[in-house]
Amino acid sequence: MKKIFNFFILMVLTNVIFAQEFLTPLSYNPYLMNLKKTQINKATKSINVLQLPVVMDFANHYGYPPIRYFTDSTAFCNNEYSYYPFTNGVITLDALDKYGKIYEHAQYTPFPADSLTSCYIRLDSFFVGVPHRLHISDSIYFSFAFQPQGLGDAPETKDSLILEFYDNINNIWHKIWSSEGMTLQSFTDSFGKPWKVVMIPILDDYYLNSHFRFRFRNYASLADNQIPNWNSNGDIWNIDYIIINKNRHWDDTLPVDLVFRGQKYSLLKNYVSMPWKQFLANANAEMTTGFSIPYSNYSNQTCNVTEYIKIIDKAGIGTPYSPSLSALNVLPFSDTNFIRNSLPYIFNTDSDSIAEFIVTFAINTATIPDTIHQNDTISFFQKFYNYFAYDCGIPTAGYGLSGYNAKLAYKFKLNSPDTLRSIQIFFNPLSSMVDYDYFSLAVWNDINGKPGNIIYQEDKLLPQNTDDLGKFYNYILDQPLALSSGIFYIGFEQYQNININIGFDMNNDAHQNIFYNVDGTWKNSQYSGALMMRPIIGKSPYPYISSVFSDQSISDISIYPNPVSVNSNIHISAPSLNGWQLFDIHGKLISTGNNNYLSIDYPGIYILRINNTYSFKIVVY
Repeated sequence: MKKIFNFFILMVLTNVIFAQEFLTPLSYNPYLMNLKKTQINKATKSINVLQLPVVMDFANHYGYPPIRYFTDSTAFCNNEYSYYPFTNGVITLDALDKYGKIYEHAQYTPFPADSLTSCYIRLDSFFVGVPHRLHISDSIYFSFAFQPQGLGDAPETKDSLILEFYDNINNIWHKIWSSEGMTLQSFTDSFGKPWKVVMIPILDDYYLNSHFRFRFRNYASLADNQIPNWNSNGDIWNIDYIIINKNRHWDDTLPVDLVFRGQKYSLLKNYVSMPWKQFLANANAEMTTGFSIPYSNYSNQTCNVTEYIKIIDKAGIGTPYSPSLSALNVLPFSDTNFIRNSLPYIFNTDSDSIAEFIVTFAINTATIPDTIHQNDTISFFQKFYNYFAYDCGIPTAGYGLSGYNAKLAYKFKLNSPDTLRSIQIFFNPLSSMVDYDYFSLAVWNDINGKPGNIIYQEDKLLPQNTDDLGKFYNYILDQPLALSSGIFYIGFEQYQNININIGFDMNNDAHQNIFYNVDGTWKNSQYSGALMMRPIIGKSPYPYISSVFSDQSISDISIYPNPVSVNSNIHISAPSLNGWQLFDIHGKLISTGNNNYLSIDYPGIYILRINNTYSFKIVVY
């Protein structure tokens, strides 16, 4: 597992003094480390049972693998580590355990790391239409798509990804397929694409029983480099589209599906998030002038596809934006894009301080029986709080500088005069605080498009991790700094030749705003991504936190489709459904039930509470 990498090719760092800026893989998973232990999937005697056809797609699921499909909790469902996604949402196997930490038994030679073990699958019979027993002659295939490295660290040649089938009759696991480690570039050179679909026919009778199972496992290794205490996550494998069904053949590599293959995080031109007051000061210039989201027709028919956009003020004050639907024909097995060259809309609400909107993109078609609804929709929250952010809040790497007195500056722009109160920094934890050293916090003005004179500085600060890892640390300025409109920079100067290791979001690119100085000259960063540093401005030094519901709910329950049209069925998939309650956005109880579907008569935002425990936001248009 190599430690230092650029966007595609990983490089072993043999002498850190010759590096200037560098990226490192994460040594932990902040999302998993902050989850309650009660949410970890545990294998029990009551394992779920699946029937053919089995189609596993992981769009709109985040965290541990869904227990309706799997019985263990070491792999990670996410949207961050896939390069050029096959579909939105993948399962990643890496060198981190179910608690988001490097395995205690990790070593420099390959060691067993993650596992992804399925529930029972009925391969004895087929229950669609007239139930009948299955035979080898039914041409049953197991298929999946995989990718090494993605946006993480590449597995080395000695590492591997393994697929095994369970032989219930003999109570043993058989190794069916494996791949040795390689970089994404080597993988793409070999197969022509950054994803490969593997087709495996099931040819042995002893698999045709009611307790068939499969599992993926990976072997990882730590690199013995010259930087102490930098053991970090690596040997990443991404998996998607696990399909088991009969009447298949070698070329039947995809389900019939219309699918998004990209994520959108913001409709702002420059930021993922910015203060509402600053947005209003120049709203037209801050709105994006256009966007493009890739999607594909995974079928052998030309699909007539309907695209729509929906923007809703979360407070229910502003007028919803829902332009006329647009349609186009997408050829069989072809890629296209959800494109708008202009967006005749500006975020609006009556608030003068804080605002938040729900933005939804969706594609649908009646041409094909598109049964996987989860990957047809993309939603995100457009936040206007009291800080600027180029990042989405989830690190995929760590950014650092080498060299004594190295400086880092991050560029932002005020549309109207305001007051800088705090600077938030997301620190990736190293193996011990001994690895950290003091730095000075700094703010610069702008001279000809680069950091100019220091206008604020605090010395002898230490990088800090919050009580809950995976959170920003808030440095409140000793003296609030009044700023005129225009460009300013936030950043630091490190005293020693030691990596401070700041969170780096590789899914949003703001490298043109990142500057570093290791030799007296300011240079623009070479790495595509966004530093996780945020200036807080306005009246309060503390970041605003939404009082409603979090962006992502992690549980073993799936609600789809969401968003949904009026009077259309909302399906609830849960291993043990004990009932649900539907509330409006103000908390008023609308209806209750215990079946696995419901419909809503009026457009708006609703809260669906499952088993009196898990809450989901439902958008009805």
